[in-house]
Amino acid sequence: MAGLDDLSRGELADILRRLRVLETASPLQNASIGSNGLRVYDGGVITIQNGGLNVTGTATITGTLQADGTITFTGTFNQSGPTTFTGDTKLNGPTHINGATDITGTTTVTGDMTSTGTFTNNGPTNLNGATKTTGTLSVEGVTTLKNDLNVTTGKIVAGAVTVDPSYLSGSVKFSNGTYIAATPNGAQMVKTGGGGAVTVSSSQADIGAGAGAVIANNSGVTLLGLPTTALKPNLYIDPANGLLYRSTAAI
Repeated sequence: MAGLDDLSRGELADILRRLRVLETASPLQNASIGSNGLRVYDGGVITIQNGGLNVTGTATITGTLQADGTITFTGTFNQSGPTTFTGDTKLNGPTHINGATDITGTTTVTGDMTSTGTFTNNGPTNLNGATKTTGTLSVEGVTTLKNDLNVTTGKIVAGAVTVDPSYLSGSVKFSNGTYIAATPNGAQMVKTGGGGAVTVSSSQADIGAGAGAVIANNSGVTLLGLPTTALKPNLYIDPANGLLYRSTAAI
C-alpha cells in the first residue's frame, strides 16, 4: 500500500534538519577518491597538521620535493640523476661505489680503508692513520719519503739491484752476480762464481781473489798467495812513506 502525503504538514522542518546535517558533516574524514583523482590547483595547498601521509602505491613528483625536516628511508633508494649534498653527509653502513669516483676536495680517512680495485688519485692524499695494502701497489710517479722505510719481510727490487735483508745480515745484490753484504767478518763486496772479494771490518781491510790476498791491519800489510820465482829481487819499499816500487837497480 502506497504512503499518503499529509498535506496539512509543512516540509520546512525536514529541510532545515537536512541543512544542519550538511553544515556539520565532515565528508573528508572518511573519503575515497576514485579513478578521476583529486586535483589541487591555482596555488592551493594540502596541509597535513599533526597527522601523516601513507602511500602504499607510487608517489610521483615531477616538480620539486622540498623537505625541511628529517627524511628516513628504510628500503631501497635508487637515484639515477645528479645528486648534490651541500651539508654534512654521514654514511654509517657499508658503502659500495661501482662507478668512477672523483674527489676534488680534502679527504680524511681515520679508520680502515680497503681497496680491491683500481684507485686513482690526482691530488694530494693525507693519511693520518696506519695504511695497509695486501695487494700489489703500483706507483708510477715520483715517490718522496720523508721518514724511514721499514721492510720487515721481502726484498726491495730496483731494476738490476736487489736489497735483500734476509741474505747474511743484509745485502745489496746486482744482476751480474756482484753483491755487497754484511758478514760476520764485516762489510764485503763479492763477485760470485769464483771472483774476488773486498772485506772491511773494524780492524782490518783485505782484497782477495782466489789464493791471493792483500791484508791491511794494525800490524801492517800482508801479501798472501804470492807465486815463487828464482829471479833476483826487484821490489823496494820506501821506509819514509811505505810505498812499493819495482826496483831497477843492478844487483
